[in-house]
Amino acid sequence: MIDIQNTRGNYGKKIDKVGINNLIHPIRIQGKNNEIQNTVGNFSLSVSLAQELRGVNMSRLPIVLTELYEENFVFKNYREDLLYFLNEIKNKVEGEDSYISVCFDYFLYKKAPVSGFSGLMNYKCNFEGELKEDKYSYFLTVEVPITTLCPCSKAISISSAHNQRGYVTVRAELSENIEIEEFINIIEQAGSCDLYPILKREDEKYVTEKSYDNPRFVEDIVRIVADGLCEVDNVVSFNVKSVHEESIHAHNAFAEISYK
Repeated sequence: MIDIQNTRGNYGKKIDKVGINNLIHPIRIQGKNNEIQNTVGNFSLSVSLAQELRGVNMSRLPIVLTELYEENFVFKNYREDLLYFLNEIKNKVEGEDSYISVCFDYFLYKKAPVSGFSGLMNYKCNFEGELKEDKYSYFLTVEVPITTLCPCSKAISISSAHNQRGYVTVRAELSENIEIEEFINIIEQAGSCDLYPILKREDEKYVTEKSYDNPRFVEDIVRIVADGLCEVDNVVSFNVKSVHEESIHAHNAFAEISYK
């Protein structure tokens, strides 16, 4: 059967990335306590394409993913496992460079601060890897929800202050593996208070009072998180962004810091 995409000639330009995205597929991830989570990944898989080739064997990309899943592949050492994945793509699709991104929800049990009721919190995460000219780069992204209370509102009001939910996103290049929980802890400690999946009345009292005693501007959040990341070994570079869904304004507030 004729194979059009393997047609050779002078097509003028090398293509940096060509592949598939928005590929939804189950994945297995091992957490800090060696428990394996079954969750759902949204994949982007791609390779570079030489100028003398018209197209790539695109069907091989989901085949690589399916074969690894059927072999009970588990993300354990995230950085090294992603490199293995990239080499599989590079070898089977025959691209000079290979790229992968997988977004997923990561779940952790979290206890209410007073009552102790436990429930599952989900955190949006992303593994990214690129194998370019045989140089490997790995990035971990974690988004964590927090609650914040406005210092200005507290200072000018007699007995109250407005608060809101915020979302802090860290994207970091790592030279070695780091557990997802480490980034979650750094971010949650920066807020006025954590978010919890289950709260009883005594817990609501605790959260309300802690937030009031611990006001934070959006600027404070990104600075505190950035300071925490600077203390973590193996962080090569990072970007921190915090977005607050303002409760008394018609707009959001945000702040962002990059470091390399």
